[in-house]
Amino acid sequence: MTPTTQTGNNAMGKTLPPDQISPKAVVARAAKIRQVIRRNWYILIAAIALGLVIGYIIDATSTKKTTYSAKIVFNLGGGGGGGGLGSMGDIGALASAFGVGQAAPDANIFSGENFIQYAKSRPVVEKTLMKTVKINGQDTLLVNYYIAHSGIREKEWEKSKEFENYHFPRAKTRDEYTKDDNTAMAIIYERLLGELSIKGVDRKSSFMALGATTEHELLSKALVENHIETIEADYRKKQTKKTREMLTMLSDRVDSLGRVMTGTENKLARYMNENQQVIVAQNQINEGRLQRNSSFLTSQYYGALTQLDNMKLSLIREQPLFTIIEDVYLPLYKEVPGKIGTQAGVAIGLVLGVVAIFLRETLSKVGKE
Repeated sequence: MTPTTQTGNNAMGKTLPPDQISPKAVVARAAKIRQVIRRNWYILIAAIALGLVIGYIIDATSTKKTTYSAKIVFNLGGGGGGGGLGSMGDIGALASAFGVGQAAPDANIFSGENFIQYAKSRPVVEKTLMKTVKINGQDTLLVNYYIAHSGIREKEWEKSKEFENYHFPRAKTRDEYTKDDNTAMAIIYERLLGELSIKGVDRKSSFMALGATTEHELLSKALVENHIETIEADYRKKQTKKTREMLTMLSDRVDSLGRVMTGTENKLARYMNENQQVIVAQNQINEGRLQRNSSFLTSQYYGALTQLDNMKLSLIREQPLFTIIEDVYLPLYKEVPGKIGTQAGVAIGLVLGVVAIFLRETLSKVGKE
């Protein structure tokens, strides 16, 4: 009976396992924490207030400004050497850049990832910046408008007296750049790399999006609108370079054959007029030779003319087609920087206040003991 009674007493006892806390102990600890906070409330308030002030100052002096994002969605189709208007070569090459296809890398400058790198390359970007654009009814060089409204003078050129009031006097090619022009354009291009973007809209489509995010609304709009025009014109020029060279060669050949044919026909006409009443074998042979030459040159001329027309049609087929799916409209998407410093300051102040109270209570208890 004794063991049974002892087991029952343990079952009915109030002693809890070491890994459990009774509600009474929780209430007691909460009351103790409340007393500690009541004794040191001013420390907690002071720490929070200090963090709030510091965070507010950081937000007030922050260089982050409101940014405006512009985006144009377009589709590149058509073109291609032998595919004609129904060719899907360009679209397939572009799609492979976004993981749609598993084709091997292509050495073509306009295929796959190459096109994206090409669109953001410095020569293409510089052509866009050297355009004269109309903004607010005034003609201005886009690069000068960028310098004035992008914030580059307040950041990258803040401490540079050389570029404090720098601007390009006129549109220039790269061969015309001075040393200062090269330096300024290099800094502008490095900044623009972080502001311009070109990527696929979706992995399942061939649509692409060209975007720009700057601190000025009209600047963002002007950048994407003019850059898509530059890409289209430069792309079309490079993509049809061989065909245009062949077209020039054929055109020169047609002109040359036309001149020779006309001269031969005039010579034959004069020869026939001069020898109407003359019946000589040699004269008849010469006349026949001129007629054969005239007929041969005529067939060659019309053959070359047909080839020239076909080459013009081929040039039209090979030209890539840029189709704007979604244009850019005002007002643009605006992103206002949040007050992160103030919120972080309050949180840090609260943590530091708790730590300070803990240290003060600990040192006070050690001193009493």
